[in-house]
Amino acid sequence: MERLIAQVQNLQKENLELKERSAINFVHDVVDFEAIRDRILFELKLGRQASAYKAAHKALNRFIQEIKHLVDSF
Repeated sequence: MERLIAQVQNLQKENLELKERSAINFVHDVVDFEAIRDRILFELKLGRQASAYKAAHKALNRFIQEIKHLVDSF
């Protein structure tokens, strides 16, 4: 009986890990962060050479890196 309980607990743990990995893959496969960034930058209606555009681009790229790092750490 104890062996079966241990097996069930191990299976539950493996199932949870698979669910977490599925969510991470979903984020990477479905969410196009760069397209979102480009759409936001376009809405600013600034030229690509404008300093505000460059600063926003840099900040959004850093934000994307942080999100991807957080997702990958799961």
